[in-house]
Amino acid sequence: MTGQDNVEPLVVLQPISVDTRSPDQSGMLVLINGLLVAVLVRLDAPWHERPGAWHMEAGFGRLAGVRAPVFDTLEDALRWIRCRLRGSPGKI
Repeated sequence: MTGQDNVEPLVVLQPISVDTRSPDQSGMLVLINGLLVAVLVRLDAPWHERPGAWHMEAGFGRLAGVRAPVFDTLEDALRWIRCRLRGSPGKI
């Protein structure tokens, strides 16, 4: 059976600088099917345990208020975001 459930959502990453009041300013807007769902920030400050890892600075919609782990790569972050959204009502 075919249908929308078999269609992968369109994911777009858009680089952006984020005012975090720290050296962690390299960010990515995460848009899925044209909707902003998260802002990811790369951890660049030397005091981080995992410099170069990614943190979800903000989540929107179904990701609002969700506490996310720190991700080693952008791919790990996107995988986690997709899994969170796939398991929610009104699939993305």
